[in-house]
Amino acid sequence: MTTDNLDKFEQDILNSVDNGEWKSKGNIQQRRIELQNFLKNEKKKAISIRLPENDLYELKRKGLENGIPYQNIIQMLVHQYTANKIHFD
Repeated sequence: MTTDNLDKFEQDILNSVDNGEWKSKGNIQQRRIELQNFLKNEKKKAISIRLPENDLYELKRKGLENGIPYQNIIQMLVHQYTANKIHFD
């Protein structure tokens, strides 16, 4: 995991985890299996969108730069928007 884009708060949390300051609560392995099963079973719906050619080109270029398929970038942006993590003014 790259830590280049973490803000100070996120970096502090990562450092505290690395320093062993956190203790797991409950059966972490069982929870991990439950979450993996949830993600496998999560239904996804294909959609079709029209984008300006230049925007699509830039998405693909940035995806290649970061080793992420451009479709995943679009999916992450939509998810962040619906989770109120990004806003459009």
